[in-house]
Amino acid sequence: MAVPVVGYLVLFNDGVSQHISFNDLASEHQLSVLSLTASGRLKLIYFGLIILGSANILYRLRRPYIFRVGTDQFDYVERALVHFTVDNYIDLNGVIRHEGHRTLHGKYDDAEFDSFVDAATGRNNPDVGNWNLAKSKFEGLLRSILIETFLRNDVKHRLALTCFLLLAFCGYGLLLIPSFDLFVKVIRVTIRGVT
Repeated sequence: MAVPVVGYLVLFNDGVSQHISFNDLASEHQLSVLSLTASGRLKLIYFGLIILGSANILYRLRRPYIFRVGTDQFDYVERALVHFTVDNYIDLNGVIRHEGHRTLHGKYDDAEFDSFVDAATGRNNPDVGNWNLAKSKFEGLLRSILIETFLRNDVKHRLALTCFLLLAFCGYGLLLIPSFDLFVKVIRVTIRGVT
């Protein structure tokens, strides 16, 4: 998010941009294959970074909730087992039962889930409710609920996320052009210096 400010203050500052050249390393006075000047390379880097930053911000705003908890299925399940409460599992079970299961992980027995809720909350007997004991006893059930939830939500916003990925590739492409240009110039100077 700081790229536009940095770009404005540093990259497009005439005093700085005059010093960002590669006269000795790449013979800047010669045009390259892409005919880029030092200023042209700076502009491509600036816009490439803005596009990458925009793609990152848009991804963070539109990504499914599961990716805020964990980066992949394993990470999501492990973090959820540590941080989720019985109310979270009740909500997840409600969604699975209301919308139907999409994988075999969502095809668990309702009586087993009711037993978990009873053990965790002491719904039928308040003196025996023990959250940690219920988590360890019904860990397989909880993992199934979490895996089903992850696989169900993994496909949400897929079109938007694909667009953000393509936008990021465009940003990387803009960064690749000046890098390739400078690389070709350095190779030419190196070959000429050897011969």
